[in-house]
Amino acid sequence: MESVLRRMIITIDGPAGSGKSTTAATLAKRLGLTYLDTGAMYRAATLAVLRSGIDAKDEEAVCEVVRNSEISFEKKGSTVRIHLNGEDVEKEIRGKEVSELVSPVSKYAGVRKVLVRIQRQIGANGGIVAEGRDTGSVVFPYADVKVFLIADVKTRALRRLKQLESMGVKADIDEIIDNIKKRDEMDSSREHSPLVRPPGAFDVDTSSITIDQQVSLIEEIVMRRASKLEELSVKRGDKDPFASMSFYYRVSHWLVRTFFKVVFGLKIYGEENLKFRENFIFASNHLSYADPPIVGSTLNREVTFLAKKELFENPIFAWLIRKYHAIPVDREEVDKTTMKLILQKLKSGESILMFPEGTRSRDGKLGQFKGGLGFIALNTRRTIIPIYISGSNRLKECFLRKEKLIVRIGPPMRIPPEYVTSNKKQDYLLISKMVENELRMLKDETEI
Repeated sequence: MESVLRRMIITIDGPAGSGKSTTAATLAKRLGLTYLDTGAMYRAATLAVLRSGIDAKDEEAVCEVVRNSEISFEKKGSTVRIHLNGEDVEKEIRGKEVSELVSPVSKYAGVRKVLVRIQRQIGANGGIVAEGRDTGSVVFPYADVKVFLIADVKTRALRRLKQLESMGVKADIDEIIDNIKKRDEMDSSREHSPLVRPPGAFDVDTSSITIDQQVSLIEEIVMRRASKLEELSVKRGDKDPFASMSFYYRVSHWLVRTFFKVVFGLKIYGEENLKFRENFIFASNHLSYADPPIVGSTLNREVTFLAKKELFENPIFAWLIRKYHAIPVDREEVDKTTMKLILQKLKSGESILMFPEGTRSRDGKLGQFKGGLGFIALNTRRTIIPIYISGSNRLKECFLRKEKLIVRIGPPMRIPPEYVTSNKKQDYLLISKMVENELRMLKDETEI
């Protein structure tokens, strides 16, 4: 289980002053993992903007400053400190000017894109405890354990006051309370990466418990999850639990995969993310009619895929795609009978391939995902595997090797079976949005 723990990603989100930094740092130390303070990165970016002297309302200029700034962490003894362009700015980023400006700067999509990319690079091999306001919903939606801290405003303000005083910074409690309320409003209502409780997150109210108590509580959750992941993992030398494909499916799977590799140069990334003893909901973008066979051939199991009902009008073609487990669906609205069938197949141990945009993209851009993906995942508690496909709409160019045909398989996005939702519709819509955002991240990684 130790090796599993060393690869885990744990996220701790919550509003300002809820105790994220202290909790995450203490937990990381106990578990021997790396502590990633994403909030400090946004404060460092804000400090860079302040030092540049530009108007923080000039979005383009702000994003340019952040893109040209070097933001990193360095270990000093047992602590990790934030550096801006090689300078230790741990104290400077906690000042009043930065605190008042960090939310306006953080709301810009360009700023978040730069810092999220850095954060994902830091967490690429796992073994981290990340804290912030969107680490479990945007940065690491596939985190193994997600925690959402809450605390009343007064408690949060007193904590911030104590933190500032320990750094030799004078502050007024009323000003801190006012600043926290303003930040809560801005963080929760911003367009890009708002503060939300990620579906599947464990709520921890820190108002009346000690740091040691809350860290111990989270540590118990982490150890239970590590044990479960150890049980699910398929290790080297283990028998493939999905090796029992039917003969015709296995042959077709090999032929299609080989064909697209040889003729169109198909490259597959992230196959290690499939090595778990569980059935999945595969969620892919959709560029062409070639997507189902291309994506299906990259997976290590038989899958049922959803196809628009118009494809079943030709009886011969309908017979063929049904042999490969196609289910007809209405692109506008999945009817109750189809939804019931999908839920039954997932609960019986089958895997489903979905194209949540509902239709093919004409221009190659990702469209909005339908809420049905989140609804199915929330009701079955099945793990979602995001998949980004590139080049399937330009096969001629791929054949000539002017374009690349790529399938990038993302990390599993799990919803703990013990998770209790307080707002079902909000959660399933958010799940769909999180998967959509993750595909945008995979797209970004593919195009780098």
